[in-house]
Amino acid sequence: MKTNFLKHFAVLFLFIGTSTAFLTSCSSDDGNSTIYPQQKGEINAISEQDFSINPEIETPNTLFYWFDTTVNSTQISTEPILSHKFDEPGKYEVTLKTFVNEIPTNIYIYKVNVVDNDYVKLNLSDFDLTNGIETTGGKVWSDTYTEDAVLQSSIFKFSHLAVPDWYFWTGFTVSNAADNENHLETTGDWVANQWGTMPKGGFDSVGSPFLVAFADHKPADGILTPNQPIDITEFSCSIELADNENTYEAISTKVAISPWAYYGILNGDSFARKFEKGDYFALHVYGVDKDMKLTSEAPVTHYFVDFRDGITPISTNWNEVDLSSLGEVKYLLFFLETTDVGEWGANTALYFTMDKLIVKKTH
Repeated sequence: MKTNFLKHFAVLFLFIGTSTAFLTSCSSDDGNSTIYPQQKGEINAISEQDFSINPEIETPNTLFYWFDTTVNSTQISTEPILSHKFDEPGKYEVTLKTFVNEIPTNIYIYKVNVVDNDYVKLNLSDFDLTNGIETTGGKVWSDTYTEDAVLQSSIFKFSHLAVPDWYFWTGFTVSNAADNENHLETTGDWVANQWGTMPKGGFDSVGSPFLVAFADHKPADGILTPNQPIDITEFSCSIELADNENTYEAISTKVAISPWAYYGILNGDSFARKFEKGDYFALHVYGVDKDMKLTSEAPVTHYFVDFRDGITPISTNWNEVDLSSLGEVKYLLFFLETTDVGEWGANTALYFTMDKLIVKKTH
């Protein structure tokens, strides 16, 4: 039976490079089974820069075989999380085949769109959290509660405000907390455990760094008016492209819901009520140009929770947000909007998490 398994395994390797629309029959000691390749969506990457694919597979004893199947089938990794790079721009195909106890279990196919080096991607993988503030499942940027601290990675400069005496911060910070638990009844409750993300880490992997944002609620109509200069310092969450020699277009970013907001929406808490049909929790992203004017009449909107037409599952994964409609930007401005609003403002915790922001150099 083992010889029969190896024969089919070899056929599988040869066949996968020819098409993404195929079925693979594999024999094992448990009998015959048919594995249907699963299309897993698209990944954006930059030429000559590493990208990661996390299949989020936690089955014990799983073996991982990654292949570049763009033209032929070339093995590129056996790690649970792929880290790879393509040197040239173009459209590529990456295939993952998994085995458990020598039995083939799944085939996943990813499309990888590789763009040229004019693109700049936020990469927090090397962000130093060695001396960070200890928290459940990891650490948080050591200067989160430091007044006038500057948070910057590459050309991306993040707004950050702290009042140490009040133990207060707003804007952005960096965390690597592999934590997505409900801390409503934990010692220190949510204030001591506000640093997680539902995917339990950045887009690269569980426990990798990501941004935590504490944002303003979307302002009333008329506050942000096209063609009228705005004072971006009046708002909590913004990102400056701190490069005075070049200009950039917004491309995309990854976002995920914060556990504090997620559990408040799912179950309710001491401030927030459980969401019902008609409720939503949304992120709004505006572009601002060098003249401090909005770059588009409408923001880009991403719904973390959208119950407007009925109760639907809430994504706990990283989701890509297309920012290209914002055009050429000097700043990005972020707001959250919830339908759970009371006399004193939003009751939903106004947190979101973010990773892999991409912009394109235009001049």
